[in-house]
Formats: sequence, C-alpha cells, structure tokens
Amino acid sequence: MTHAHGRRGLVIGLTVATAVAAVAKSSGADTPQPAVDAAEMARHKRNMQLAIDQAKRNPGRPFGCVIVDDLTGEVTGEGVVNMAANPMFHAEVVAMNDYIARHGNKGWEHQTMYGTGEPCPMCMSAAIWAGLPSLVYASDTPFVRKFVNNINIRAKDVIAAAQPLYKSKLLLGGVLSDVTDKMFEDRDKASKPK
Repeated sequence: MTHAHGRRGLVIGLTVATAVAAVAKSSGADTPQPAVDAAEMARHKRNMQLAIDQAKRNPGRPFGCVIVDDLTGEVTGEGVVNMAANPMFHAEVVAMNDYIARHGNKGWEHQTMYGTGEPCPMCMSAAIWAGLPSLVYASDTPFVRKFVNNINIRAKDVIAAAQPLYKSKLLLGGVLSDVTDKMFEDRDKASKPK
C-alpha cells in the first residue's frame, strides 16, 4: 500500500468514525472547557481579536483565523475564508498555507490556531495532520449552523476519532463568542431581503 492510499484510508476511516460518533451523540452538547487562568485567557482574547479582524475582511462569511507562536507571541499565519477561489479555502486552511509560505511545513508543535468559528471536520483534520496541538475558537458549530451551511461534526469528535495519532494540548471554545456570534447574526440579517 502506498503512503497516499494509507493516508486516504485513514482519512476515510476518521470521517466515518466521526460521523458515527456525531450521530450517536447530541451534537449540541457543550464541549467541557479546560481550566484557563486569567492571564492565559487575556492572551487568548487578544489573539482572538486578531482572528476577528481577519473575519471582518469578509463580512458575508465572517470566518477569520490567525496562528500564533506560543513562544514569541508572533502571528505566524493568518487567513480569511475565500471559498469563491477554492472550496477548501476555509480561514484555517488559508492561515495554515500562509504559515507554510512563511515558515515551511515545520514547527507546528509551538503554535496555537485561533478561529472565529469552531473548526469544521476538514480544518480540524488539517490541524491534526500538521500536528498543530492547540486550537481556540469563538462561535461553536451548533450556533454557526443556524446562519451558515456547516457540517455538524464537532472538533472534539474529530480529535477523539484521531486517537492515538494526535495529542491535543488545548481545545478551547467560546473565547469572544459574544462578538463573533453577533457577526454571524448580522451576516444573516444582511443577507435577508428587505
């Protein structure tokens, strides 16, 4: 079996396992949140604001993302959704491509990804394949689905299906969701005929 066929089989297996897990569970169940101290939360909020600034570049689909180096605090990748150019250009994928263009496909273990929406299964899988261990998001999938077509599989379920391949250090949701939830609501209002 070639490496490509092995990887394709693993992706298909992960997708099927995740879909089964999503059907078996209540998809709207809240993800248990890790304990985060006040200083760490302040840092996450600062970085999430950078992702929100990216999302403002496309108010029709307010998905923005930044990747931040945990050691230096430097923004190492950024992106906004651009599915008009390519259906895979979700904000997280655009930010990962930007990171690779700047730094090569290495050094992921010291990075944290910040996104205005919970990573979809494709984006979460890309982060898993990169070995990007920490993800922080604002609006969760059950909320976003009310306003934007979205696959109803939670990031935590993709992570669970990737074991033992992947070790997550942090999956934290709801950071500045009061801001991003309003962005999705405003997008919905703007798209309705008057």
